[in-house]
Amino acid sequence: MPPSAGLATESLPAATCPAKKDAYAAASPESETKLAAGDERPLVRTTRISTTTIKLYRLTIFVRIAIFVLFFKWRITYAARAISSTDAGGMNKAATFWTVSIAGELWFAFMWVLDQLPKTMPVRRAVDVAALDDDSLLPAMDVFVTTADPNKEPPLATANTVLSILAADYPAGKVTCYVSDDAGAELTRGSVVEAARFAALWVPFSRKHGVEPRNPEVYFNAGEGGGDKARVVARGSYKGRAWPELVRDRRRVRREYEEMRLRIDALQAADAHRRRRRLSLDDARTLRRRGGTADDHAGVVHVLIDSAGSSPQLGDVDGSKLIDLTSVDVRLPGLVYVCREKSHGHAHHRKAGAMNALLRASAVLSNAPFILNLDCDHYVNNSQALRAGICFMIKRSGGGANDAGEVAFVQFPQRFDGVDPGDRYANHNRVFFDCTELGLDGVQGPIYVGTGCLFRRVALYGVDPPRWRPLGGGVAVDAADPAKFGESEPFLASVRVALNKQPEQSHDDGDAIAEASALVSCSYEDGTAWGRDIGWVYGTVTEDVATGFCMHRRGWRSAYYAAAPDAFRGTAPINLTDRLHQVRRWAAGSLEIFFSRNNALLAGRRLHPLQRAAYLNTTVYPFTSLFLIAYCLFPAIPLIATATAAAGWNAVAGLIAMDMPPTPTYVAFLAALMVTLAAVAVLETRWSGITLGEWWRNEQFWMVSATSAYLAAVAQVALKVAAGKEISFKLTSKHLAPANPVAADGKDGQYAELYDVRWTVLMAPTAVALAANVASIAAAWMSSTAGGRWWDAPAAALRVAFNVWVVVHLYPFALGLMGRRSKALSPVLFLFGVVAYLAVRFVYLMLQFHTA
Repeated sequence: MPPSAGLATESLPAATCPAKKDAYAAASPESETKLAAGDERPLVRTTRISTTTIKLYRLTIFVRIAIFVLFFKWRITYAARAISSTDAGGMNKAATFWTVSIAGELWFAFMWVLDQLPKTMPVRRAVDVAALDDDSLLPAMDVFVTTADPNKEPPLATANTVLSILAADYPAGKVTCYVSDDAGAELTRGSVVEAARFAALWVPFSRKHGVEPRNPEVYFNAGEGGGDKARVVARGSYKGRAWPELVRDRRRVRREYEEMRLRIDALQAADAHRRRRRLSLDDARTLRRRGGTADDHAGVVHVLIDSAGSSPQLGDVDGSKLIDLTSVDVRLPGLVYVCREKSHGHAHHRKAGAMNALLRASAVLSNAPFILNLDCDHYVNNSQALRAGICFMIKRSGGGANDAGEVAFVQFPQRFDGVDPGDRYANHNRVFFDCTELGLDGVQGPIYVGTGCLFRRVALYGVDPPRWRPLGGGVAVDAADPAKFGESEPFLASVRVALNKQPEQSHDDGDAIAEASALVSCSYEDGTAWGRDIGWVYGTVTEDVATGFCMHRRGWRSAYYAAAPDAFRGTAPINLTDRLHQVRRWAAGSLEIFFSRNNALLAGRRLHPLQRAAYLNTTVYPFTSLFLIAYCLFPAIPLIATATAAAGWNAVAGLIAMDMPPTPTYVAFLAALMVTLAAVAVLETRWSGITLGEWWRNEQFWMVSATSAYLAAVAQVALKVAAGKEISFKLTSKHLAPANPVAADGKDGQYAELYDVRWTVLMAPTAVALAANVASIAAAWMSSTAGGRWWDAPAAALRVAFNVWVVVHLYPFALGLMGRRSKALSPVLFLFGVVAYLAVRFVYLMLQFHTA
């Protein structure tokens, strides 16, 4: 039975294993009959975008590709003539310059084509959630929530995510939430226990009044202290069943939530005190070995809330209850705390290993056919999100999409709270989610991006989609091979049930929990196919991309759905240092995939050509940094060389082959390429719905990342490939927005992290590129004040234009370096200009002094 719906502070009852009887309800004959009925309306409507805008978009892309072909034909011919006309002493240097220059241009063009072609077939999808009002049509669902470090991932955020899942609009008897605590922290377990207690009040309250969102932290604090998501409920928009009681119930539930929050804060303070004194937790022996750490602790599976039955259970008539629940279903979904075993000497495979442990443990406890994956800071923002995802998974007829059985996963876009209004570092990443993912949805499906994704369990077991299976679409009886899945007989039985949709066999609850504990041991995967052919893929820090690629390579499809309101929302790092470390981790993981067996070039014929291009782009994009950093630095050299030549250092100036004036043909090609690039950008924003401002911020942060984080990723992966040095993993800090964001710094208090300057070596290359280009502009200004007219020289004018282009792109980086002083625009530009001018002037005077 679930905890009582009374006080949130009462103790949890003894719990048993979640029930499994409803796991495959959607596959029952009755459900199939209802779905196949002729009068059933389609659950998903797919519309291919075929407006004039998208047609012009495709045309402009192919026109630009044609210009690329003509440009490189001319460029290579011109370079050959230039090299042959060079004297023998400088021929090798000229050949090197031209080779590197053309190679860089070819790479940029190649990457642009890989990025644009998969976007040419976008589709939009709409779901009819109301068609699933009959709960008997809904299958069971397991929800995986992962957390790895309570110091970087606030336990309160984890608790609120769990509460939003338990309160989602989905039959309580068909949802089981699994929380993976990869650090084995008593703090995390205590916070989840507090969430389980408060759920007995929060979930019925959410159902009674139809509140949105069902994250209590966001619901109670939205719109306060300058927040931007005020949830003022008017009588006309109220969706509950007891409007006169809303204000009173809300006040009482909020008081209980604040008490739960204080208890979690107390747990956090006590944990910090114990860590400062380096004391072992005597009360955590069930979780950690004596003297254990986050990388060495015992495995635990603890069922906190038993899964509910299929019949509604109304609240008791009891005057002592905080709110009246006599007309409300008080059943709670199941909640299971999982801590996998870790031991020195065993590879743990970071998040992928934790997800695979959850996959096995859930199989013997609930074995739902569908699995929703959420990070601990990503809460359910739209209570209908789970039903919306299921619309893509259930077989349908009556005009709907006929490939539901081919859909391996449904990816929802990532949306974030707490991002600065200007989105300085492109955290929302709208170009990727609302352009690239939308375009891939019309090919073979979007790329899996780590959270907010609903999976089909059998796709994670490494089987082929129905259209590629023999035996008339069925799965072989012996598909659950112990050599691949491991030796656990109960787990193998659950695999056979999932693969063939066999009836669930009865089992002893205590035995199931004991078996789940054995399945999360660190040695279970030894000698099996876990992490290679089954489950989340190992060998890369971006296990999400690799896992989705393996499914697409087998022939599975995926689907993309942007719900309104947003299905899920989370937090993102708004500090420059944290953001660069996050991007560096993603870039390194992408390169790891490229140098692995999961390279897109090695996939078979089941992978669509445009899907292959998208995955190739996703895994090689960090190499762009090698050419880009050279292009950002090189145009500044001729100006300094000009100064050295004036001082008598003609040998240095003679090395700069780029100082030749651009030909009219080159200028014409450059103008055509820039005009078509601008046209593609404008058309892309028109059909995708993003703004030009969002597109421009994405371009700016791409330049910042490519000159910093991507370079570091290339270096790290090179060391791994050459010397076997593993890539370090740094978890991104996730901070809750303060309940009262108006701090000492006024309205910007909630964005204090944005102005916090924390130097990292990742910033060095970008800082050098920024300084060099600002110095180049200052040198041009200096030459004009000295009587020269650099704008009359085409080569110099083109270099200065490129310098300005680089500086404008790196402007967010400059603001990040300035910290709080970045709030004043003029001082930033004035300071950089003065420093750059003085630096170039100093070099010029020093050269004159040495040659005097």
